[in-house]
Amino acid sequence: MKNKKGFLLAEETLKIIIAVISLVFLAYFLTSLYFANRSSEDLEFAKSSLEHLTSEISKGSAKVDIYNPEGWVLISWPDGKKNKKPNYCSNLGWNGCLCMSKNTNIFQQFSSMLPYTDSIQEKYRKNSDENGFCLESNFRTFEKDTQLPILINNPPVTLNIDYENKIISKK
Repeated sequence: MKNKKGFLLAEETLKIIIAVISLVFLAYFLTSLYFANRSSEDLEFAKSSLEHLTSEISKGSAKVDIYNPEGWVLISWPDGKKNKKPNYCSNLGWNGCLCMSKNTNIFQQFSSMLPYTDSIQEKYRKNSDENGFCLESNFRTFEKDTQLPILINNPPVTLNIDYENKIISKK
């Protein structure tokens, strides 16, 4: 007579492995669903913040508070150096535009220093097309005294608007 204890152990092990794989797949699916919804929500925040900014500019406000989305950037195009704009702005025939897009992460900033990779400015331009929202404007944006885009961190971010020089800067 054969011992069936080893046979039952293999059968139970197989069930456990299938259950673990199913749980991992379910966790991946739920995480993907969450981040897809979060990206959509951030894009809506970017759209409303940019519309708020342009409406305040048209009213003549000297200062504007921006609250959302945290971790994104406000950037103006064309970029001055190469006179490039996101495809979205170019296709609509705009001379200049303001865009809110996801901030490039530290790895992307480091990789832009490597040969044969896109520059930081090119990464922001691509992000404006892929993960951002743009509106027509002839204002330029600057973070303090640099040529960097304005980072929306620790909201609210107060923006100063200089109508004479057509510059939006972070306080």
